[in-house]
Amino acid sequence: MAYRQTDRVKEKLESKKKEIIRAAREVFAEQSYQGTSIKALAQKAKIATGTFYLYFSNKEALINMIVDEMFHELLDHIKKERAKFTDNYDKLQASMEACLNIFMREKTMAKILLVQVPGVNNAFNAKLIEIENELIKLTKGDLDELKSRGMLPEEDTLVCAMAFVGSFRQVIINWLREGKPENLAEACDTLMAYNLRGLGKQK
Repeated sequence: MAYRQTDRVKEKLESKKKEIIRAAREVFAEQSYQGTSIKALAQKAKIATGTFYLYFSNKEALINMIVDEMFHELLDHIKKERAKFTDNYDKLQASMEACLNIFMREKTMAKILLVQVPGVNNAFNAKLIEIENELIKLTKGDLDELKSRGMLPEEDTLVCAMAFVGSFRQVIINWLREGKPENLAEACDTLMAYNLRGLGKQK
């Protein structure tokens, strides 16, 4: 009986933590990360300010949890979209389009994660690097396969993958910071074509 009760308590605590995370994503979307107080987060989650600290040691711990959540969503979405295709060029495009869809759907959160809070702490930056490296790894795998089939020239696929992912990252960050390009989807279609030409894609 005591064991089952412990499980119920754990489930209740986990459920409340998820509620706090959902509330925080809404508050961060309405305000800035730096401008959001623990009190505002607690009010949105309908808990006492002191209760917040039962779940998170500080605001950085909360944003790190949100980063984990969002980027797991991102990677899951990328892999799901890639699985729809067998052609590696299509997989490359699916990877980038999956990123765009998430960032356009949650533009404010994307701005917080990619523009406002980088540099908050080493753990946060390590997570951003981990995600970017995962995208580079997927891209390199596609390029290696294309090169093995004679569809790309002999060249360093790691460098190419880094340039490929980096160019999309730069365009997305500029869109978040400056609002340009205004139409991100069209801009990334242009960038995809540009990158494929640079890789030596045979028409």
